[in-house]
Amino acid sequence: MLTVRGCLFPTDRYYDAQCNVWLRPDADGHVLLGATSFGVALAGEFIEFVPKPPGTRVEVGRAVGLLEIAKSLTSVRTPVAAVVVAANTAAVNDPMLINRHPYDDGWLVRLRVDDWAAATRVLLRGGAVEPAFEAVMVLENFGVEGRT
Repeated sequence: MLTVRGCLFPTDRYYDAQCNVWLRPDADGHVLLGATSFGVALAGEFIEFVPKPPGTRVEVGRAVGLLEIAKSLTSVRTPVAAVVVAANTAAVNDPMLINRHPYDDGWLVRLRVDDWAAATRVLLRGGAVEPAFEAVMVLENFGVEGRT
């Protein structure tokens, strides 16, 4: 487990610092996508999660769903071109699950990625995660105080 300014980043995932999401391939060839602990800390408490329906094609940088936070909405964007295979109904029914367990039960959508091999060349992993998120956190003026 990697920690950057109090935010956790499991080492078995791929990350995109601009979209603030993680991706993890499953044995069935699909890829789970979820919010990073940093993204969760920035957003605050989630009130509602509205995913795109299964079968929806999403291109790089496009939304796979919406998260409602207090009086605003934020798009959950994907760093990969894919088709939404399924949404996490547990997170739809209990959006705070995303806050409590962003890397486990709080995943957002399951994707069929167009070209996972190409995606892994641009996603962050290992030693590249810390400096990329550190740079984003500095831009956001994000500190450890009061946020995890």
